[in-house]
Amino acid sequence: MDPNHRLFDVLPPARRVWAIPDLALASVTSKDRMAVYASSDSLYRGAIFGRDSLEVAEDLLTVKPKLVHNILLTLGRLQGTKENGANEEEPGKIIHEYRNTNVDGEQVRGKQLEIFEQLSAKWGGNNQELAYYGSIDATPQFLRTLGMYCLQHGDAILDETVLQRNGETKTMREVAHAAVSWLTGKLAVSKSGLVEYRRINPRGISNQVWKDSEEFYVHENGQLANHDSPIASIEVQGLAYDGLLAAATFFPAKATFYTQAAEKLRDRTLELLWQEDRRYFALGIDFDNDDKLRVIETKTANPASLLDTAFFDGLQPGESERYISAIIRTMMSPDFLTNAGIRSRALSAGHLFKEWDYHGSFVTWPKETYDIAKGFRRQGFPLLARQLENRLLNLVIKNHEYPEFVYVDDWGQVLGGAPVIRKHGNVRSVPGINKPERIQAWTVSAIMAIVNRRLKEKFSRTRKGSAQTWQTEYEKYILQRIPLVDRYLNPLTLRGRYPTFKYRLDNKG
Repeated sequence: MDPNHRLFDVLPPARRVWAIPDLALASVTSKDRMAVYASSDSLYRGAIFGRDSLEVAEDLLTVKPKLVHNILLTLGRLQGTKENGANEEEPGKIIHEYRNTNVDGEQVRGKQLEIFEQLSAKWGGNNQELAYYGSIDATPQFLRTLGMYCLQHGDAILDETVLQRNGETKTMREVAHAAVSWLTGKLAVSKSGLVEYRRINPRGISNQVWKDSEEFYVHENGQLANHDSPIASIEVQGLAYDGLLAAATFFPAKATFYTQAAEKLRDRTLELLWQEDRRYFALGIDFDNDDKLRVIETKTANPASLLDTAFFDGLQPGESERYISAIIRTMMSPDFLTNAGIRSRALSAGHLFKEWDYHGSFVTWPKETYDIAKGFRRQGFPLLARQLENRLLNLVIKNHEYPEFVYVDDWGQVLGGAPVIRKHGNVRSVPGINKPERIQAWTVSAIMAIVNRRLKEKFSRTRKGSAQTWQTEYEKYILQRIPLVDRYLNPLTLRGRYPTFKYRLDNKG
């Protein structure tokens, strides 16, 4: 990791963002190029996360197709094959987190070994290997990503074989079938009609989605979601919708069944989570102690992930326009938009916790911001997508790293770089405990995708159409109401637009 940071300093400023992503990607890629690790920093070095790997794969689908191919095979190899309450394994389920005491031919030690031993003791590992399956979203996203790969590069991968952890050899088509069977099985027993999670191991992750912090699923009255009953999160429904449609292409004989299941899931999501009075979507649902369904109305960025799915494609034009415009208006409002991207939870919900929590109102995640940018572009809002991408490019260049997340203040200003130790001088005290990883894989892949798209656009001779659509007019309307951010090539301009606000973590609470 250190050589990468030094290279940021010796490279000419104009070359930094174009050259370094490949080096950063190499730092999180296994030596055999079969997998990506979540980060090259202290917490996730050498750890394979299903969700993170799939996010990277989707970002790099056209940029690094061989790596994407290998990621899919690796996740197929690690797929669950049996029922196991300790590690929450189930047949067909895609891995959440995989760790081994041997990484790229070297024994792990220090912080990585300490983390391995702690997690292995909780999650059913042994002294060599930990395979934990505590996530609800990795499996539908695996189906979706595999479908995207097949659409882009052909379906020959479905006939390739993998040797799974139980010693059995399976084709990737069989892997996909096990995955979609797991997904439809979850829907069949769902209390709400949505894809729900509930941990099996009492020591497992309580929120088994990408925003997995203890406090993220919270009602507007400050009450945490009830983890003793199932919980459903809105972004998972979009992934499941796409996953079911992908399965329909893999298995034509059951295409109608999977398509109808997807439509039923979409309709139920709209029924439960669209809030007409607020003109926005709720975060999800849980159940109280009397088994009564409750809507988690807290305002978050999660609904915006639906934009980068096929979720709205089959709706009537007026209906889809209503949902899409509402999400875009909300994301580009002062409640969410910052100099670093999109807040994870609305600023107006910042009072829910005294601390600046990991996925809260005072953090932005480049992964989430880029997902939203992809959604904007997919729905016909390329200039708004570019505004979000500019913020990410500036953030990476300014801080010379690919952060897991960054803290932002009430005004949307970025508290840059790693937290400092000193307690005096011009240092902001942040009431939080989480130190972001400095080179996070899905931040690297986001930047690589942005850079490669812009290179293609620069040298493309294709002329853009000038047709006036509702998207064109609405995009103009939004652009007039937000602070515009350019991609700042001049270092002085960049520092002026993104001044350094140093901070320290105050974890007294």
